[in-house]
Amino acid sequence: MRKLTCSLGIIFMSLSIGCERTGLKKYYTRISPEEFASYDSVVMTVKSKYGKVYHAYKRSRRKFMNNSLIFEKSINGEKALYKMQGDAEIKNDSTFIMYGSPLLVVGDTVNWVKGLWFYRRSNGGTTYYSADSLPHNPPEINYQTISTGIYKYAGGKLIKVSSKQTEEALNEINAQGFIYLPNPGRFFELVRFDQIK
Repeated sequence: MRKLTCSLGIIFMSLSIGCERTGLKKYYTRISPEEFASYDSVVMTVKSKYGKVYHAYKRSRRKFMNNSLIFEKSINGEKALYKMQGDAEIKNDSTFIMYGSPLLVVGDTVNWVKGLWFYRRSNGGTTYYSADSLPHNPPEINYQTISTGIYKYAGGKLIKVSSKQTEEALNEINAQGFIYLPNPGRFFELVRFDQIK
């Protein structure tokens, strides 16, 4: 096992895997019209037949702006508002990209360009992750052609074990050893606006 090195700063690991999160509700929280009205600034970003998405900002005590995505849709003629998780992004006028927590953060920046290696092992019913590890002789990866999914390192090469790149998929296949997540180098799910209820 070889440690990753980086001159940008200390390597921190933040894992959310195994938090017993299930279903789409982990990605959003329904909020009241009063909470929506409490934002200092609201800018509509998306308006489609599926709903509206706003960038909503709150000024903190130190005068930094806290940014949230708020999704609005109509349910039985009533307006429903949902605050999306902090790492959510808009993919298009009908879909969000919901990112899991990063496995590896370097200094103040996150580098997802070449994906992420980590080591996963289980011992006595507990699963351990080492996000700062990669094999001694990692294979050459063609970043232009590798597809979304989860890859296991075995026999000196990468073997695709799931076409999904989600925490749930990793838990289902229970892969052990060196794991590789291609760009964006973290778990994510595509969630259609009509799935949010």
